[in-house]
Parts: sequence; C-alpha cells; structure tokens
Amino acid sequence: SGEQGINTTKSTTMQLALSSKINVSKTFAAKRAARTNMKVSAMAFKVTLKTPSGEQVIECDDSTYILDAAEEAGIDLPYSCRAGACSSCAAKLEAGDIDQSDQSFLDDDQMGAGFVLSCVAYPTSDCTLSTHQEEALY
Repeated sequence: SGEQGINTTKSTTMQLALSSKINVSKTFAAKRAARTNMKVSAMAFKVTLKTPSGEQVIECDDSTYILDAAEEAGIDLPYSCRAGACSSCAAKLEAGDIDQSDQSFLDDDQMGAGFVLSCVAYPTSDCTLSTHQEEALY
C-alpha cells in the first residue's frame, strides 16, 4: 500500500505539472492574441530600409517589430535569434526614433552610435535604417 501511495503522488504531481504547462501556454497564446488585436489602434510609421539591394519603404506600426514588418512586406533581412540576444539583424538608425527596450545584446556605446536590432525594434516615428550592419558593429 506504501507503493500505491507513491504512485498516486507521482500521478497527481504529473497531472499538476501538465496542467500548469497548459495554463502557461494558454496565457502566452492569450497575450499574443491580445497584442495582435491591439494593432487596430496602433500608430503606423514609414520605415525606410537601406538594404544592399536598394532602398525600400515599408509601413510598420508601433506594436510590430521592424523585422516582422519587413518580412510581411516580402523583404528578406538577416536574423538569427529573433530575441534581441545576438547581432545578426543589426541595423543602423540614420533618422527617426525606435524603441528597442526588448534587446539584451547591444551595449550603451553601440546604441549611442545608432545600432539597432531590427528583430526587437519598434518604430516610434518615421525612421530610416541601414540594414545588414552586423560587421560594422565590431
């Protein structure tokens, strides 16, 4: 009967862990859906991307990362982590303002020099970015 009690405890613990994972997944899904629905009232900005293949202008709202908006517009930009933790998507801000508070890679000097991680950068005004700047970062 002692072994049966252990098995019951393991089963209950596994059910709680599984239930917890499902609740966390539902929470993230709900937050993502809410963020997507917020786009209706978001402000849209003109973002000029200076790429190696020429200048392209996209529209990007203040709740969409610049990299995501570029992809939606059919523009291929470099990226790797999509979390602001590497330098693959580095760009340089030439004009305007962005919010990249989600990034964790660039230091204050790099940001002061205008470097931006497009995978976690939101426009806060019309802006111009030179893309493909990873090598210039170092």
